[in-house]
Amino acid sequence: MPVYILAHDIGTSGNKASVFDENGRLIASAGVGYPTETPGLGWMEQSADDWYRAVCEATRQVLSGLDASCVRAIGVSGQMMAALPVGSDGRALCPAIMWSDCRASQEAELLREQLGEHDFYRITGQPLSPNYPIAKILWLKQNRPEIYRSAACFLQAKDYINLRLTGGGYFTDPTDAAYTCLYDITAGAWSKTLCDLADIDMQKLPQVVPCGTVIGHVCEQAARECGIPSGIPVVETAGDGSAAHLGAGNAQAGDGYICLGSSTWIVAATQQLCFDEDSRMQSEPHVVQDLSVYLGTMQAGGLSYDWCRQLLGGRFSFEEMDALAGQTPPGSRGTVFLPYIAGERSPWYDHRLNASFLGLRQDCAAGELIRSVMEGVAFNLALILDTIRKDAQVDTLTLIGGGARSRVWQQILADILETPILVAENVHEGTSLGAAMIAGVGAGVFPDFSVCRRFIRSSRTVRPDERTFAVYRREKEIFRDACHAMRALNARIYALKGDILP
Repeated sequence: MPVYILAHDIGTSGNKASVFDENGRLIASAGVGYPTETPGLGWMEQSADDWYRAVCEATRQVLSGLDASCVRAIGVSGQMMAALPVGSDGRALCPAIMWSDCRASQEAELLREQLGEHDFYRITGQPLSPNYPIAKILWLKQNRPEIYRSAACFLQAKDYINLRLTGGGYFTDPTDAAYTCLYDITAGAWSKTLCDLADIDMQKLPQVVPCGTVIGHVCEQAARECGIPSGIPVVETAGDGSAAHLGAGNAQAGDGYICLGSSTWIVAATQQLCFDEDSRMQSEPHVVQDLSVYLGTMQAGGLSYDWCRQLLGGRFSFEEMDALAGQTPPGSRGTVFLPYIAGERSPWYDHRLNASFLGLRQDCAAGELIRSVMEGVAFNLALILDTIRKDAQVDTLTLIGGGARSRVWQQILADILETPILVAENVHEGTSLGAAMIAGVGAGVFPDFSVCRRFIRSSRTVRPDERTFAVYRREKEIFRDACHAMRALNARIYALKGDILP
């Protein structure tokens, strides 16, 4: 009789359900989308009920043709940094304020003035930004006080789904807790200092349990809605980025990887917490309890590529875009793209940054725009990797995420980073595989996380082409200088938009 683990990834554009066997092999997957609403400048919201409906529908789809009684555990991961207030009945009181939402800029500035950037960073491991839940919850308290008062708890995406699946209990894990910026990553507990500073009631925060903890079992109502047996263990996993660490084989010090998804990040596993002297990088707990994570995150890696397709009228398929980029020489004939369509986290931490094309000419072709977007994302990742390597060793780099399916982008990354890239066999399953691994350990399918390394398979190794180094090194300097030069202008443009847009 087969053994299955069901994983869900509550992503930015939809939920992906995946079934893995006891050897970490993907048996089936299904996806169900949901919309994002933008009711104001810098606002990004989603319905938590849409998340749950997508989980139910995707569960039915992915298990069609499979024996649902063979599911030994369920592990849910998903987007991080949300502010979702739920009432005492466990239902959402308003739409979730998403990770990319930056409405709470004034609240973030207030926190910065009260505590200071350095002290905040040393407690949380995160540079202060309006994207973090500490600022968003404070925004709700000041602008929607009735919602704040009615909130029994503030949850992340996966934790809301777990609540619905089990029928009760407010839980989260150390990785999602860390990204609220209300958590002391050194002490491993909610920070009284930060809760007092933001005047946020600590009783409205969920209980933090280790990754791999069984937090309940599928209740009768969820079983009916999802079409699965009741009683299946539901295991606390990790936020999407943190689950992807494990799914990319990032399980011992020196392991590194890149996730080229909607949001994009580059990660190193370390023996101890690392802190950047300029507060530009992120430090967080690892799923494996004796390790830590040091990383830099981009707001819009894959999102920039999707945006470019829309900019070109949607007339090219992704395969055609890849071909056009491949036909364009390295350096995109002097076209440079700054990939800041949603502001930026690492290495700048400035929500006011805007995207820019530099070097445009009358004869600029679509292939140059497409390749320059790919290169712009890679240049920003190169700046992040340079910063990581000042404090941590990176021995290997594995590539996962939807963008990793592009062979052109694989080569661009290897060339600009000047590092061999190991491309994961299932490039778009990192988060789901990581969630399944954690659920499997929690349910006793696997003895511990060490066995999970054998599940990570590389399809190929992409080696850098030294012939590209000269042009890319020059363009990297231009990219860095352009970012510095544009920051002051972008601040003025952001203020202008605030005055003229509704």
